[in-house]
Amino acid sequence: MKIFIIEDDRGWEKYYSRILKGYELSFFRDGVEAITTMDEIVPDLVILDILLTGPTGFAILHEMRSYPELMDVPVIVVSSVTISEIDENYGVYKVFDKAKMMPLDLLMTVKGLDGKQ
Repeated sequence: MKIFIIEDDRGWEKYYSRILKGYELSFFRDGVEAITTMDEIVPDLVILDILLTGPTGFAILHEMRSYPELMDVPVIVVSSVTISEIDENYGVYKVFDKAKMMPLDLLMTVKGLDGKQ
């Protein structure tokens, strides 16, 4: 399973690397690079922060949903921003609050999408 992680904080890269061992992870610090790469490689899952340097996570979601080949890619939002309407408006699979998320919750959500439960 190819997972694109769009996160501009290096500390979170280490966190995801520990939790999601065994998955093919690609890290992007900004949305422009991620979207450009998605033109060539369609991921199986995107884990997305909302507060990013450059285009926000909202802009990335909007861009992803405008391409037919990316429209159905599941997105898990992990952010410190409280967002209730994001899943309804952008088809987000799950939203986690960075302050409250437990590692096992993220891992089980990813495994559920991968069918490895």
